[in-house]
Amino acid sequence: MTPAETIAAIDVGNSAIKVALANTSELLAGEVNSNAPDDALRYQTFPLDQPQWDKQVCRWVQQQTGRSEVSWRVSTVNHAASRPLHDAVCACWESAPSTAGGPRQVDWRHLSSHDVPLQIRVDAPEKVGIDRLLSAYAASNRFDPPLVVVDAGSAVTVDCVRPSPDAPPVFVGGAILPGIRLQHAALVTGTEGLQQATLETAPDGTGAMAPATNTRQAIRLGVLAAVVGGVERLAREYAGFSPSCHAHENGDADGAFRIVLSGGDAATISPYMRAQHELVPNLVCLGILDLAIRQCQFAPSGLE
Repeated sequence: MTPAETIAAIDVGNSAIKVALANTSELLAGEVNSNAPDDALRYQTFPLDQPQWDKQVCRWVQQQTGRSEVSWRVSTVNHAASRPLHDAVCACWESAPSTAGGPRQVDWRHLSSHDVPLQIRVDAPEKVGIDRLLSAYAASNRFDPPLVVVDAGSAVTVDCVRPSPDAPPVFVGGAILPGIRLQHAALVTGTEGLQQATLETAPDGTGAMAPATNTRQAIRLGVLAAVVGGVERLAREYAGFSPSCHAHENGDADGAFRIVLSGGDAATISPYMRAQHELVPNLVCLGILDLAIRQCQFAPSGLE
């Protein structure tokens, strides 16, 4: 890969695919500030329930990159979606001539736990969702551990990252709970009287949790309270889990870890959280680009 090429950071989730694009030369020069994704990087989200979403991804990347070469770095928790996306990318890119005039070879790589420079202290590191590890890595690059890293998507992951002197931060695992839509679906499909309720009611933006006055609002309030309450309770428990990390100087004044919140539903639950937190969109994609920057630093001629 040459410095003129583009990195496509692909986050394949259960309900959507997120894509972030960055030029390798900009990464090498430090011109891309991946801490400000809305201003510095090109992002797009593609819901999996849209028709021909795989072709939409290909069209958008082509529109953004023209004929430049693209290196695809992929985090997936949904191989049923990443496989057709890979096939669509191959069909689209290999059929187009490269800038050198010859046939293209698609540079596509699935990332694994071995690619993430964290200490992973769980029972089976290779079985941890790569999205969780990339989010933890991206968060630890932006904020000093100890951290609670929350990815609020179809499932909500609440993971703990501890500091380690003279070594990479330590991912020690966490919790997984059903997200807003999964909890809502469980209620409306499992209870006859609630089957007509929907999740269309928007939050009022105040973060208030006053008693709801109709069934639809009551369901939404209950689901939000469950998710927010679970995140905040776990954050408190993590802070007290290890005396060596309790009330760490980088944590909150009351000893709680810094909470870093990301994911498709992060903006929805953020107004309802009482605990201080950092809202950082697209942590998984940022983690992929951070890996690219790191590899560029070790291999200045470009990514291998």
